[in-house]
Amino acid sequence: MISLIFVALLGASMAMDASLPEALMSTEKLVKLFGKFQAENGQKINLAEAPMRLRLFRNELKQVVETNENDLGWEAGLNFFADLTEDEKSQYLGLNMSITPSSVGEPMEVMPQAPGYGSKDWRSVGAVTAVKNQGSCGSCWTFAAVGSIEGVHKVSTGSLVTFAEQELLDCTYEGKRDGCKGGWYHDAFNYVKAARRLSDSRSTRYRGYDGRCSYSRVGNGLRATVQGYNQVPGSESGLVSALNQGPVSVAFQVTSQSQRYKSGLFRDTGCGQQMNHAVTAVGYTSSAIIVKNSWGSGWGNRGYIYFRRGGSNCGLYRNNAIVRIQRSSGQEVELEE
Repeated sequence: MISLIFVALLGASMAMDASLPEALMSTEKLVKLFGKFQAENGQKINLAEAPMRLRLFRNELKQVVETNENDLGWEAGLNFFADLTEDEKSQYLGLNMSITPSSVGEPMEVMPQAPGYGSKDWRSVGAVTAVKNQGSCGSCWTFAAVGSIEGVHKVSTGSLVTFAEQELLDCTYEGKRDGCKGGWYHDAFNYVKAARRLSDSRSTRYRGYDGRCSYSRVGNGLRATVQGYNQVPGSESGLVSALNQGPVSVAFQVTSQSQRYKSGLFRDTGCGQQMNHAVTAVGYTSSAIIVKNSWGSGWGNRGYIYFRRGGSNCGLYRNNAIVRIQRSSGQEVELEE
């Protein structure tokens, strides 16, 4: 029987539309939906693994359907995590709390929010680059750091540069540890401050593995000086205050619920405070914190997750940082409104 199912899978129409609840009730519809999923995610079917992958996919489908039936204020969906094992999913994280950052940033003063100033979105002024994809290397900390550097660099210089996470991956922990095994954005900021450089993505492409730190002949994309970072007060108001200055490197605890996020205002009442993933907060509204992830634009809401404001939010407010960048004296900066 199982062999017949996967013969059908190979010939399934990739344009097949099936409602998710119906696919749970029909093996044929489930197989066709799985085939469509594989095609949309660019995956090739391994017949030896197919029964296991289908079981994982069906279980994820069931969780998505049940989550959406609970009407939580956000929608779950199927994405590239849907047929992965828990060990495979963990490779897409990378915040390593066992590491003590090499230095502590200066505390940031919380500025009172001006009346009527209820939102900020750095995307609207061209201070946020396109959503990127870390792949199965635990390098999220480099993407979180670069997201803040790109935004504050734009605020400081008027130029939006797409910087290279690969240099941070290669150099931050050179000779100490594999950067794909996780790290901290604080250490990435410290590297850029000490090296006084960071290449852009045109000269250094992302490879998704920790290589040799050899950048003496690679151009420097920085047009201002990274002076370090400020530690953001561990509260929602602290993060909002920091977001008025620029994008902020933040961390939170990823759970199976957040991995299946698709849209809406996310809240996970089952998570704790053990952050395991680093991302970049790029704005806020009266009801949401806007977060740019590094799992590609096909995940979540075009690569973003919107956290509902209020509550602990899976550790989102615990250990955040914003880079400090000083532009050259006399340089005039204008941001598009």
